[in-house]
Amino acid sequence: MKELNDSILALVMDDTEEKLMAENTEIDKEELGLACPKCGKRIIEDGTAYRCEAGDFKCGKEILGTEISRDELQKAIAGQSDELGFRSSKTGKTFLARLVLSEAKDSLDFRFSDRNGEDSGLKCPKCGGKIVDDGKAYKCESGDFKCWKIIRGHEITREELQKALDGKSDELGFTSRDSGKPYKGRLVLNEAKDGLAVKLDSRKSDDTGLKCPKCGGKIIDDGKAYKCESGDFKCWKSIRGHEVTRDELQKAIAGQSDELEFISHSTGNPYNGRLVLNESKDGLAFEFPDRRR
Repeated sequence: MKELNDSILALVMDDTEEKLMAENTEIDKEELGLACPKCGKRIIEDGTAYRCEAGDFKCGKEILGTEISRDELQKAIAGQSDELGFRSSKTGKTFLARLVLSEAKDSLDFRFSDRNGEDSGLKCPKCGGKIVDDGKAYKCESGDFKCWKIIRGHEITREELQKALDGKSDELGFTSRDSGKPYKGRLVLNEAKDGLAVKLDSRKSDDTGLKCPKCGGKIIDDGKAYKCESGDFKCWKSIRGHEVTRDELQKAIAGQSDELEFISHSTGNPYNGRLVLNESKDGLAFEFPDRRR
């Protein structure tokens, strides 16, 4: 008898538990009065997301830091979303966009605001259309040309853009992304004519009066290196913290280098050595003094 009572009690408790779970589930899922854009069934809110009962549509209630209200969801489904602020998950920066249905109509996507910009008075070099200034870039209305207003640390004015399009750019100052050092260059159209590129000025080379040890051609000084005109010899003017003079280069080529001071890459400590031709005679190498006691 006791076993029978226990069994009945267990069945009653299981039934009660199932009813409570069902009631709690219904409380968590609230109908919004919206129809799924894909299958037409009800969209419900389950606390963290809006989703279709049949599973054909789902979007989070929070998207990139912005809480999506029911009204905003309704406008997005209807294609009437207001412009909303979001935060990039990569950069942390805010941006403006509208919510729209994804192509599959199973979630939401972004549509970025159309920044028409201000007419710059310039013509696209590719299609002849208007180039507008949208605050961040100069771009053709038809999308055939675009260049950022800031290129390698230099803010491009409309006058500079005009000169670049005409092939008459002045020498401008830029900053290297790798070293952070400034350098000079001119803006030119890239080959596809859909943007700009930086053209480095060829350095004026100065004849050193020295002969290449490999081919006998002239060695010139281009500001950064001593090099043979035919490319058979090259050495940097600054070698391990020591600025190599033309006289020192001449002595090195002749095998008569004085003892010079250099800086170790590894330790930063100074050390002495002589400059000599390397085995292939296309550059210089070190020869360390014989320190015999």
